[in-house]
Amino acid sequence: MISVLGLSPDRAKELLALEGVTVTLEEVRSRKGVEGGTQVRVIRQTMLDAGHAALVYAVFRTEPIEANPEADRFTRNK
Repeated sequence: MISVLGLSPDRAKELLALEGVTVTLEEVRSRKGVEGGTQVRVIRQTMLDAGHAALVYAVFRTEPIEANPEADRFTRNK
C-alpha cells in the first residue's frame, strides 16, 4: 500500500481506491480547535486488512494570522 500521509483525504481515498483498498475516514482535532483552518491532511494511515485502510485526518491553519499585536510578541527578536 502506498503512503498517503500529508495528502488531502479525498486524494488519499482516490489513490487507495486505485489499489483496490476501501477507506474509512476519521477526523481528529484539538480541544481548542483550529480557528481559520484551511488545509486538511491525512496524519495517520493504518492498514486494517488486505482491502481496508483507516485514515485519520486533521485541519491545519497554514495561512498567516492577520495583524495581531498579541501574536506579534511571540515572533519578535529576543
